[in-house]
Amino acid sequence: MLAVYIQSKPVPGDRRKSTIITKSRVHSKHRQKHPMDIRKERILQAIVNDYVMTTKPVGSDRLIEFYNLGCKSATVRNEMAEMSEMGYLVQPHTSAGRIPTDRGYRYYVDEVMDAPAALTSEEVKQVHNRQSKVQTEIENLILQTCKILSGITLYPSLATDPSTESSSLRSVIVSIASPRHILLVVLLSTGHVEHRLVDTKTVPSDTALTQLNNYINSIVSAHELEEIGRMKQPCSFPSEVGEYAAILNKLFSVIFKMAQALTEKRVFLEGATQFLRQPEFQDMQRLDSLLSALEQRRELYNMLTRTLSGCSITIIIGAENEYAAMQECSIISTSYLIGSRPAGCIGVVGPTRMNYDRSAAAVALMAHNLSSMLTSMYLS
Repeated sequence: MLAVYIQSKPVPGDRRKSTIITKSRVHSKHRQKHPMDIRKERILQAIVNDYVMTTKPVGSDRLIEFYNLGCKSATVRNEMAEMSEMGYLVQPHTSAGRIPTDRGYRYYVDEVMDAPAALTSEEVKQVHNRQSKVQTEIENLILQTCKILSGITLYPSLATDPSTESSSLRSVIVSIASPRHILLVVLLSTGHVEHRLVDTKTVPSDTALTQLNNYINSIVSAHELEEIGRMKQPCSFPSEVGEYAAILNKLFSVIFKMAQALTEKRVFLEGATQFLRQPEFQDMQRLDSLLSALEQRRELYNMLTRTLSGCSITIIIGAENEYAAMQECSIISTSYLIGSRPAGCIGVVGPTRMNYDRSAAAVALMAHNLSSMLTSMYLS
């Protein structure tokens, strides 16, 4: 996982000169074979930073005024023209400045970006404080982590829930909740706990409830969730619990459906309205198309898991995405762990004109924190 180190970083676009930051690396299968020289890299970084901030094409005069590039305006113009010929920049209008292409963003991400410096120590501290207050129910933890990530980056965030393919059902506990309800508690081998309230016409005595509890555990405990999800209702029951067949059928039905739901692949999405902040998606037709794509959770799940490689930060830019509906966006993602095992994925999605440094740092930080919390919950 990308480590998050903290150092100060000037804000591009101030009335002062900005210092060009040194390089860092992320995982990429798209790394380009012919790197640019140092001057072109410095110009590319300045253009990316300025375009992310202003949303306007960047000209040579602005670069000279606000960025310490160490060369004259004519030199910057020549370099920008060469970079356009190389496919790293494009001029949207004849009289406009330049903006990065997908290829330019890819080079920036692989060769120039300095994600570790993009979050301040105070921001990291605030994230730790907010996450530490999150309730320890797994789904809520994932959702709140996504909410915090979206708030930091100002982009929609995505996460898959922890993989339960190898989870088994450790035990079932049934108890009286009311004269017409039984509380069903299921404990998984991972430490995850599920609760369901089951409506019944009557509830058994405490002695009968113990018998029902023992019988249910004899059927489902120690079995893998996927196996339980394929189980059928028993055709008959032992005599000692036979009079409670209707209740048992309800309880088994709830357990089987629960197991099926827990083995389904889910993607949590927070902050989809963040796209309203982006000039690229002010057109309602484009925005509607993108939001519709975000509702295709199976596609999102495949997109997140297919792009990951170990614990590295992975960045997919524009047309690199195999999911055609998302090719106007970039996705930054990584895996989070339980112990040393990759358990799920977390990331953000935004326009190709996104703040890659800050977003990559935030994704890495949230994945690290989430890994620590889940490891503590599952393995303690």
